[in-house]
Amino acid sequence: MPSSLLARRRAHRVWRQATTLTHLAHLTADWLDGTLPTHITYGPNPDPETTGITRTLAAINRTGYLTTSSQPGHPPTVGHDGAVYEQRAAITGHIADPTLLHRLIDAAERAGLTVITHTADTSTGPDWMIATRQDGQPTAAFGEYVTPVQLRADWHGISDQAHAAVAAAVQVTVVDPVWGRNNMLWPALTHLTAVPATT
Repeated sequence: MPSSLLARRRAHRVWRQATTLTHLAHLTADWLDGTLPTHITYGPNPDPETTGITRTLAAINRTGYLTTSSQPGHPPTVGHDGAVYEQRAAITGHIADPTLLHRLIDAAERAGLTVITHTADTSTGPDWMIATRQDGQPTAAFGEYVTPVQLRADWHGISDQAHAAVAAAVQVTVVDPVWGRNNMLWPALTHLTAVPATT
């Protein structure tokens, strides 16, 4: 059996052994850093567009913010298909620690960023925000509520304890409302990394 396949199988066992949201976040950071060969939901490699923010994403995960999707902001750019794309910088994921959540909201609001949170019972901010446009038309949004059923499908392969931890956490999205800007969201989130996760 190829060594790369063996490494991926070992990595999947590591993911299945996680029981807390913090553990999942640290494994995500290891994957982003390249020290874990695969992610339980995303496979072997992060999306190429996150190359410039991978280190920041890893540091954010180590604070306890389990990130599940992110994109840099960029101004109108012609894609390989000839269409013009533009993006807002955005990130979404899960936080279990109330102190970290309050720190993130405070840092984001000071930077003029939009924060969207969801739990099974409450939501704050808009329901979602358009984050990508193609030729001026919306093509992708961040901040939509993810149901427990969808979370279980998204995180197929982790333990029941870890599933419960993800489902119980607050779903947190931060979006830069300014199209194309990429220098506000990431510094604001990096401010959080001074205090590592402890829960």
